[in-house]
Amino acid sequence: MLKNIFIKNIVLIEKLNIKLEKGLIIFSGETGAGKSIILTSISLAIGKRADLSLIRKGEEEGSVVVEFEVSKNYPLLAKLKKDSLENDNQLLIRRTINKDGKSKAFINDNPVTVKYLQEIGNQVIEIHGQNEKVGLLDPSTHLRIMDRFGKYGLLKEKTKNAYEAYTKLQKIYETAIEIDKNKISYIEQLKNKINLINALNMKDKEEEDLLKKRNLMSEYDKVFSCINEIFLILSEENSFLSKLSTNSVKLENIASNSNTIDEINTIIQSLNNVLIESKEIIAGINNIKENYNFDQKELEFIEERLFDIHNLAKKLGVQASDIPKLSESISVELESIEKNIDNIEKIKEKLDSTRLFYDKCCKELSLVRKEAAVMLQDNVNSELEPLKLIDAKFRVEITQKNLEKFNADGADNIKFLVKLNKGANEGEIHKISSGGELSRLMLALNLVLSGSLNRKTIIFDEVDAGVSGAVANAVGVRLQTLSNFQQVLVVTHLPQVASRGTQHFRSFKNSTNDYTYTGITELNYDDRVEEIAKMMSGEKITHEAKIMANKLMENS
Repeated sequence: MLKNIFIKNIVLIEKLNIKLEKGLIIFSGETGAGKSIILTSISLAIGKRADLSLIRKGEEEGSVVVEFEVSKNYPLLAKLKKDSLENDNQLLIRRTINKDGKSKAFINDNPVTVKYLQEIGNQVIEIHGQNEKVGLLDPSTHLRIMDRFGKYGLLKEKTKNAYEAYTKLQKIYETAIEIDKNKISYIEQLKNKINLINALNMKDKEEEDLLKKRNLMSEYDKVFSCINEIFLILSEENSFLSKLSTNSVKLENIASNSNTIDEINTIIQSLNNVLIESKEIIAGINNIKENYNFDQKELEFIEERLFDIHNLAKKLGVQASDIPKLSESISVELESIEKNIDNIEKIKEKLDSTRLFYDKCCKELSLVRKEAAVMLQDNVNSELEPLKLIDAKFRVEITQKNLEKFNADGADNIKFLVKLNKGANEGEIHKISSGGELSRLMLALNLVLSGSLNRKTIIFDEVDAGVSGAVANAVGVRLQTLSNFQQVLVVTHLPQVASRGTQHFRSFKNSTNDYTYTGITELNYDDRVEEIAKMMSGEKITHEAKIMANKLMENS
């Protein structure tokens, strides 16, 4: 549900905040008073094209913020959570456009692409009357809409599972056939890899050890000069270490024969630690000197060994450290190939039986779809005459896909077709020109599907264009009924529609010497009676118009 709209510096709107409730929300006002600007702003917020002309004259930036309340089980929340954009049950969308041509989009204060914004926006709002091919006008949604209306989810799930099982087996079978065709050369390739690995006879962590040794040997002169100097300082006669050891023993003997202060014992302990660590340093240096004597031939051997290791790693397409374990995995693959080749016929038999089961599911799904299509057609067409669409006909066309295009959704293509007038050609619903007739058709379709689709906010702009009297009342009744299932916003000039709203806003336009601005105000009961009376009698509101307006309000 759309809870709040905040618009700043868009066309004639300086700053506007609209708080919305559930049900049927009415927008009325004189032509040019700004109703269309509000719809344009909402469209901008959910990802429509950002036109620089929308920025209010004299301003550098325009912005729109729309806030939605989303129910806990709404599918959109799962996507937002997956994309790290979840914020409890709130959805906050913000769009800005700048004079320099830059446009920014945010969801729950996180920057997103306009394409992503459109994907999210189309799941929470559907606008009819602005030639937008979204929602029910998007042909890619018709199959899913048809299936949800038909309520045969278990059969559709069975068809999906059968298709996935079939495609999985098909890949296994195709791989087995391909391997069988090339098994001799492929097996030879695998065996050759094993021979190369065995010939190299590389030990675990050998590359790591060789690299360490090469690095040390390449810096031999510098390293050994330093460690020799350290060794001499610590080990020669009368060295620092020798003197430190002698005096440490003396101090320890003195301390053991008399009562000394605690600090002396601490110094003795520290001296012992220094002596122990110094001896460890000497031992470490001796170890390096014994194991890392520089040998040019050894360095050359290490370089050649590393070259062989890296060369084989490149041939095999693996990291050098993975070579020792690769032989085992290749052996497992060889064994698997031999088993797969032996099982090709068994795989083919299983593949054929899986395909037969999938085809059976497709046929069953097609049958129930055809039944549901007739029901949908009849329900929609029964709504058209009261909406002044006497000659209009709605039809669901189901055709079979090409065999290679069968998929998890089954074997059917679904199209929503319509003919609005006698003698007119039947065409796909999204190719019909926008206007009042199409808006009323979409009202009928939304009403019939209201119990089947995910709830979203629906906006009608031209739904009452060119109608009056009983037809206007029929439009109002259906809008009100639809609003029991989902929030509906409607721009109207008809009293029969306006009187049925749960909330009513009137737009206005004022001018000063410097500029013109548009605003909007929420109407209380008395204000609504005035506004509806004005719709009936014009600017000069008559007493009779007020009485009629009041009756309309009471009866709605």
